[in-house]
Amino acid sequence: MSAAALVLALLAAIAGAGAAVFQSRGARSVTPAPSNAFRLLFLLLRKPIWLLGAALAGVSGAFHAIALSHGSLIEVESIMVTSLLFALGLGIVVTDARVSLRDWLGAIATIVGLVVFLLSADPQDGVYTIPTRTAIIGVCAFFIVMTILVSCALRSRTPNVRAALFGTSAAVSLGSAAVMLKVIDSNLANHNRLLSFLPALAFLGLCELGALLLQQVAFRQGSLAAALAPFVGGNPLVAGAVGIVVFDERFHHSVGDLLGSLTGIGLVVAGIVVLAASPLVAAGSGETADPKIEAP
Repeated sequence: MSAAALVLALLAAIAGAGAAVFQSRGARSVTPAPSNAFRLLFLLLRKPIWLLGAALAGVSGAFHAIALSHGSLIEVESIMVTSLLFALGLGIVVTDARVSLRDWLGAIATIVGLVVFLLSADPQDGVYTIPTRTAIIGVCAFFIVMTILVSCALRSRTPNVRAALFGTSAAVSLGSAAVMLKVIDSNLANHNRLLSFLPALAFLGLCELGALLLQQVAFRQGSLAAALAPFVGGNPLVAGAVGIVVFDERFHHSVGDLLGSLTGIGLVVAGIVVLAASPLVAAGSGETADPKIEAP
């Protein structure tokens, strides 16, 4: 992995952590509960702390896009899971509390797992063009998956299940946006005409809007852990899977490397689950915040 891709992805993760924290605080401060996601977004536009989060999300998106021009989807999206580590740091600043052993273990598992995965898999760039037939199948699959996830979320009577399903749908949408960013970057690098990636731009905008709306809804449904864990973990899984299946991103295939990659993924998943459930992350994001410092 190039140093430029690593640094840019880490900057995207830092800004993304701030975005999640401030947007969560803003979303949880909206009362009474709005009737739909667009009404929620309208109310959030009046919340300064949420607007700060939205600005940070934009900064994160810019760094993310540039990082994708220097590295493969698998590499960049894997680094993005470190946003939970930075969210933990923000929680420490907000609460001035000591880090528990559980949080330390979650952070260590995430970092070690990420390093083991990247060293074992050593992902390489693929060919970032999508045949028309593949694009149509992919878009149809996207809408089918999103429809199933949102429908199940709306029908669920369990708050944390709803939060997890909305968080997962936001992850699918954001992961798809990352795929489109990589396709657009490839077209620009090859000096293709604007018309050649206008459909990708349109789909990118749809995915970004969908991720924004669904993430805010997820924040309000249940615990932060239920909303955040599938969102942080699902995004790289979606983008990475597309990178391997569609774009033929290559990685080491030896038995030892595959075992190392799976071990790394397992450690990262365990770390995400632990960190997403951390009281420090919850406090920083407004779930257990002191009412005196609640979002305006």
